[in-house]
Amino acid sequence: MTDSAPHLDDLIESDDPERERLQSVHDLLVAAGAPPELPPSLQSPPEEPRARVIPLPRRRYTAIAAVAIVACALFGLGYAIGGRDKPQSPVKTIAMSGPTGATASILLQPIDEAGNWPMLLDVKGLPELPKGETYTLWLTRKGKLADPCGTFLTGASSSSIWLNAPYKLKEYDGWVVVRTGSAKPFLLRTDTV
Repeated sequence: MTDSAPHLDDLIESDDPERERLQSVHDLLVAAGAPPELPPSLQSPPEEPRARVIPLPRRRYTAIAAVAIVACALFGLGYAIGGRDKPQSPVKTIAMSGPTGATASILLQPIDEAGNWPMLLDVKGLPELPKGETYTLWLTRKGKLADPCGTFLTGASSSSIWLNAPYKLKEYDGWVVVRTGSAKPFLLRTDTV
């Protein structure tokens, strides 16, 4: 050991249980000697790189802000006057009732260009069906099921369902809601369409 190396007795208590292991590590460090001197290039840390900001002319900021304002104004105008899927006023409301106390109303919308009659069926009180079964709204002719207008499910209390009748309604004499695959009516309207 050299004179400048500290003695283990100066560093660790004599009754330390790790003394034996630390003695062998201490001897290895003393034998290795002092680390070499740092080269001058590493004695001071390198300078931090500076961020470089690219200045934009103020006219560009003004143009970007103007474009953003115009885009927001056009979006707001489009939202204000655009279509919002608001249904038109119905041309006819058809009330339906059933033997179980269920009720419904068909809000018949104006006919579209293709000859379809869109309708909103509001149903209350129909019993929920087992999984996989549905109800069907039918048009009737002479009291018999003639043409379907769509199938639907209903919730526990009420449901609103968009359906469609691509038929000439004057050819039919009533409306019926049945369990799909059955002819037993749950809701009916038998007066002329």
